[in-house]
Amino acid sequence: MSEARIIALTMPKWGLTMEEGTIASWLIEEGDEVEPGTEMLEVETDKIAQPVECTVSGVLRRKIGEEGEVYPVQALIGVIAGADVPDEEIDAFLAAYGGEENEGAEESSPEAVSAPAGIHELTMPKWGLTMEEGTIASWMLDEGDEVEPGTEIMEVETDKIAQAVESTVSGILRRRIGEEGEVYPVQALIGIIAEASVSDADIDAFLVRRSGAAAPAAEPETAETIPSAAPAKPTSKPMTAMRAAIANTVTNSWTVPQFPVTMAIDMGAAKQFRAELKAAGKAVSMNDMVVKACATAIEKYPMVNATLGNKEYILNPEVNIAVAVGLDDGLMMPVVKSCQSLSLEEVAGSSRALIDKVKAGTCGPTEMAGGNFAISNLGMLGVDQFVALVPPGMTAILAVGGIKEEVVVKDGNMVPASTMKVTLVADHRVVDGLYSAQYLVELKRLLENPAELQG
Repeated sequence: MSEARIIALTMPKWGLTMEEGTIASWLIEEGDEVEPGTEMLEVETDKIAQPVECTVSGVLRRKIGEEGEVYPVQALIGVIAGADVPDEEIDAFLAAYGGEENEGAEESSPEAVSAPAGIHELTMPKWGLTMEEGTIASWMLDEGDEVEPGTEIMEVETDKIAQAVESTVSGILRRRIGEEGEVYPVQALIGIIAEASVSDADIDAFLVRRSGAAAPAAEPETAETIPSAAPAKPTSKPMTAMRAAIANTVTNSWTVPQFPVTMAIDMGAAKQFRAELKAAGKAVSMNDMVVKACATAIEKYPMVNATLGNKEYILNPEVNIAVAVGLDDGLMMPVVKSCQSLSLEEVAGSSRALIDKVKAGTCGPTEMAGGNFAISNLGMLGVDQFVALVPPGMTAILAVGGIKEEVVVKDGNMVPASTMKVTLVADHRVVDGLYSAQYLVELKRLLENPAELQG
């Protein structure tokens, strides 16, 4: 049976701040036919009350959410399927999704998926009533190490204490999901302990279910996707630990109020400068020049390198720049540390060493921790301009496009130019548009006068 024939109806998300909604009333009954635009139920939030419209064609086969009850965003509240889908298949779908007993929607929330036998979740602990998040200071074990009750696994820091997290079970530390130096909310999944008999595939499948990626109705369906005859069975691809971590990271990033500011930079002088360095036997890439220019500009505009605290801004003395490196299964962001103290050639050397480690699969938590500013460069793939997401814990990321040869007007004359567009995406809670633009002006000045990067 094709899972595309069964569609999950979930609590919608209206706006960045919406976290839950109340089912005020169901407008249709089980067995009623629906099509795109059909009003199925009315949902109330603390700001609005409006109907939820269907986006597919089919039949409302199950009403799981109850009137008057509150459910978190993305909680399962109903099931739509073709009239020819047997009840047994819907029951199996519900069992795989997390169960039909959707009390308060906690059962159907991806975070509430229970671990199967032999798999134990390692989550951010809650020490005290006021603790809401913690920072992984360091891992004290490697993946594959055996643990037993009382084994110290990692050290966690809060704004009040720093202490070790001890295992409460026996098994093997199979996955280190949380990264050193990163902040995670209480109960966030940061690791997996499992028995030796549990396969990697079982762990991958559990991570997929827990992240909610296994819900087959995440994509809107059309009438053609609910066929009367059974379609070809789709293949599935388990989500790797890296993809699960990326999914969690970008979800956290999306909750940040961020905005982009774009500027075009003439890279003609930078290209010539790089050619001169190459002739002198100095291997420096254009991205290395961007990294050094970003670090130098931060000295004048340090807020883009700041960290948002509870009621304060933390001005980081070190300019640690995370650089996105693409892999077949995703990307990693190793950190070039202390860029403010490095020469251009030293930045290039540090970048090459980190990229080599990423490609070789030897880049560990130490190389990934401590970033305060990020750069993502898709120019080498022919991308002219794009917008990146600010990584959690940082204030800004620079999205770098490719260098495009074009004709521009200068002093009333048509002249050739090598133009590169960069987009600074910043956390609006820390900096505003004017400050972002001023930072880009300084970055533009440095890249158009690249000899200053040697100083």
